[in-house]
Amino acid sequence: MRIPPSVEAARVEELDVGLSGARVARLFDARDRPFAVLKSADADRADLVDELLGQERRLRWLAGRGLPVPHVLGSGSWAGLRWLTMSHLDGRAAHEPWPAGDRPRVLDLLARAARALHTAPAAGCPFDMTLPAQLERARERVASGLVERSWAAAGKEGPPADEVLSELTGLARALGPGRTALVHGDYCLPNVLLDTGSVRGGAERAHRSARGDRDPARPDASPPAGDGWALVDLGRAGLGDPHADLADMVGSLLSPMNPQFGPRDVERFLDAYGREDVDPERLRLCAGVNSFFWPV
Repeated sequence: MRIPPSVEAARVEELDVGLSGARVARLFDARDRPFAVLKSADADRADLVDELLGQERRLRWLAGRGLPVPHVLGSGSWAGLRWLTMSHLDGRAAHEPWPAGDRPRVLDLLARAARALHTAPAAGCPFDMTLPAQLERARERVASGLVERSWAAAGKEGPPADEVLSELTGLARALGPGRTALVHGDYCLPNVLLDTGSVRGGAERAHRSARGDRDPARPDASPPAGDGWALVDLGRAGLGDPHADLADMVGSLLSPMNPQFGPRDVERFLDAYGREDVDPERLRLCAGVNSFFWPV
């Protein structure tokens, strides 16, 4: 991975997480402590560059409202790359292996994080991720051939993208606008960081936190952001249907890439989120629309 000369680090660890198509690396200081994350995309990949620019704008807006997200440290263009550096957030990604006894708490925290985001004040949010806007973007991606290529790469079979999009457009029209909230836009397991102390619910950890002490097992760890959780990879955040986030997490929990989770975990997640706010038909609609934004 190429590193812009203006980005200084004692050590760089390239990460192989997520499906965005961009390159990601963790940056370490002279004491081998992670302090930043670098994300870059080739300048000729307009879709990735647009998402990277969008992520920078969204991070600034979200951080300005006190949400637990990375802070922008720098950005720019260099030698055919568009790059962005963000503050490193302490926490363990939710897709990482968890002991069986911890997984119910992981699911509860995922539901709590989604509920907190979806009920956060969203007045003045300039990022339109509503279903009409997403369907229009999907049409553009179908016309460009991006959707067919991404579906082929994923091994997706079935009707062609234009037929699926027509069906989803009809379903969206039949269901109506639904509710609008602040959404993540790619709410899957790798994009949620959890504090291990919050997962295990240790009273000792809570007591140390209340006193402002460091965890002796992790002396360089920063305090957990939010209520034991934080969010990353926010290039599609904005005002949208919260079912889009729920559909993303359901797909992530059922993915072969996350074999520690399965159908029963989906049920627990949705129960913890609140079934009264989950419409199965809107969940199906949003899952279908989300598939038009898979990486190429």
